[in-house]
Amino acid sequence: MKNSLFTISLMFSFILMFTLCSRNPLKIVAFGDSITAGTYLNGKSWVYHLDKQNDKITVVNAGRNGRKTSDKHELIPVIQNNKDTDIFMIFLGVNDLKDGNDSLVENCVNNVSWMIDMLKQSIPDVKIYLLSPCDINLETMSELNKQKKYNQNTKNSLYKLNKEYEKLAKRKKVEFISLLKSVSTQNYTDGLHPDSNGQTEIANTIWERLKCCVK
Repeated sequence: MKNSLFTISLMFSFILMFTLCSRNPLKIVAFGDSITAGTYLNGKSWVYHLDKQNDKITVVNAGRNGRKTSDKHELIPVIQNNKDTDIFMIFLGVNDLKDGNDSLVENCVNNVSWMIDMLKQSIPDVKIYLLSPCDINLETMSELNKQKKYNQNTKNSLYKLNKEYEKLAKRKKVEFISLLKSVSTQNYTDGLHPDSNGQTEIANTIWERLKCCVK
């Protein structure tokens, strides 16, 4: 009897070990704008650097240059193509805040709230991370970005949005990561887009919060 129990226990241990070893990497989808897409870095954005952090994760880059939170319906095909994702990250807002004001901040919150609801409805078991946008550097802002009205009002609105996103995350019971201060002031290419070092800083900030999920 003892031998039989030992044999069963040993078999169960082997099965459990095989199951753990054969698990697919944790799948993460990053839904964002040009900072996520890595538009000016040949695609090597924070998504690329995060993916390199651990071989037990794989990160899908669903970034698009110029995307705003108001482009929320673009989320639907991304969801449809990634029903098997474990973690979904939303990293949007700065493009909505050209010459920012409180009304634009409120619109961001409402749009992201819709996205969170859509994700919960479509992929009930997914873990959602809401990432607040990085700060901007007005001193190194390019003339083109100044013409697009990335200015002091944008900067002020980013600080407000950071607080409002945190409140939204609490209400919706999702994870929140503030990236407002994640990029050093010298690590922007044009005052708006982080350079390679800045992208690495973003990835490191996210990984610090994410690594507890990776066993």
